[in-house]
Amino acid sequence: MESLEKLKGELVHSRLIEIRSYAVDKERLLVEGVLKDERPCSMYTFSGQEREPGPVHGMSVQLLVGGMPSRILDAEAEMFKVPIEECREAAKSVKKLIGLPVVYGFSKEVKERLSGTAGCTHLTSLVLTLGGAAVQGMAAHRGREPVTPELREAMLGYMKNSCWVWREEGRAFREASAMTRKRPGGA
Repeated sequence: MESLEKLKGELVHSRLIEIRSYAVDKERLLVEGVLKDERPCSMYTFSGQEREPGPVHGMSVQLLVGGMPSRILDAEAEMFKVPIEECREAAKSVKKLIGLPVVYGFSKEVKERLSGTAGCTHLTSLVLTLGGAAVQGMAAHRGREPVTPELREAMLGYMKNSCWVWREEGRAFREASAMTRKRPGGA
């Protein structure tokens, strides 16, 4: 198979997403994401106007997550660069995420709550990325202390069938299940 790398021509668009997770307290985490779209070349808009190169979208979303399984306790968005001023009105749509558990089915539920006229495509893309990052951030946050038997069981239940490696019939899940059963307090 030939590498797609050889097909690259002039750069016409870039999207950068940066995500950071911050401990709030023992049970909660603040997950913050920033999305920036930039066009390094001029382009013509739908109306036929030429748009100069530069930033097109710039926005941030903050999700306060906590509990087990983790769920969104609060959400805020800021749209600091938009192509059309009216776009900023969509920032409040992230409030629809409050109460949403960050578990299997998260992406589908986010799309139902924020897609189309219910929100903003770019905010939706950012929130979808924040879901996985929230899981990783919470794992890092909780992993700073020894795992209790209750948390171990909950984590195993969360990981079950979450991806190829953690499929129920896979080696990693079987070994983790066996390890959990052998430990004091395990099922």
